[in-house]
Amino acid sequence: MKNSEIDFSTVETPCTVIDLGALRKNLQILAQVRQQADCKILLALKGFALYPAFSLMREYLDGVCASSPHEARLGREEFKKEVHVFAPAYSAADMQEIIQLADHVVFNSTFQRNRFAQEIAAAPRTISTGLRVNPGYSEVATEIYNPCAPGSRLGIPAEQLQIADFDGINFFQGYAVR
Repeated sequence: MKNSEIDFSTVETPCTVIDLGALRKNLQILAQVRQQADCKILLALKGFALYPAFSLMREYLDGVCASSPHEARLGREEFKKEVHVFAPAYSAADMQEIIQLADHVVFNSTFQRNRFAQEIAAAPRTISTGLRVNPGYSEVATEIYNPCAPGSRLGIPAEQLQIADFDGINFFQGYAVR
């Protein structure tokens, strides 16, 4: 059905209307980028977590990126492909849930990675790990949203990479994994 064929005055609200044709067209573009760049493309659940569209999206995408145990569970149970998790901080309780669900976890610091190293190693599946690097450059004009602002704790500053503990981290195709 095309938008022009929908009588929106008869649609009960609130509701979400998705143009599956437009979604498929965008997903096909992402599939071309994925193939040409030889990379993985993940759905950021923070931005779009409408699980009824997942059956279409998983035809084109490699998995999801989650920022909480709830999003990781949604990705594992409904998207049914890879689950990558990144959050600025993890509680011990969150990490216990995440290790049951994640395929890849990105840590915000080597301290954070070391804090959860034993739990990751004992996980029921192999979980690769990465470290977020803060390049110290941002296009964001509003300081409160700038991840590179002075004093930011979002990622390891590039100048601290020389002293970072990379034990257990392997570098592969431009990003760090364990």
